[in-house]
Amino acid sequence: MRFIKVLFLLALFVFSILFFSQNNDVLLQGLTLVLDIPYVATLHSIPLPFGVLILAAFVAGSLLTMIYFAIDKFRGAAKLKECRTRMASLEQELNSLRNLPISEEPSYVSPETKEEDNA
Repeated sequence: MRFIKVLFLLALFVFSILFFSQNNDVLLQGLTLVLDIPYVATLHSIPLPFGVLILAAFVAGSLLTMIYFAIDKFRGAAKLKECRTRMASLEQELNSLRNLPISEEPSYVSPETKEEDNA
């Protein structure tokens, strides 16, 4: 499985190098971002290369995904700790019930047994 992952990453790396080398003119074009808020303001950015914007969007998406999975991992770890604590207490209760002495008299007597004792 690790071999397949390495091959996949190598192929992704090669394709990304090909993409950037073949589209160098388009990726180096300047692009100005505009935010127009009606009746308030119009904001313009400095001209940025298109490739930088693509790279920034990729990095931002990666960071947000990592944050999401980190939060999910912490929740899972907390749930696992809670379940392990509960399991330990239930095991302790089970062991204490196993070690109780067996009494000769049954703690529950059925109605049929009472009728036989009275007769």
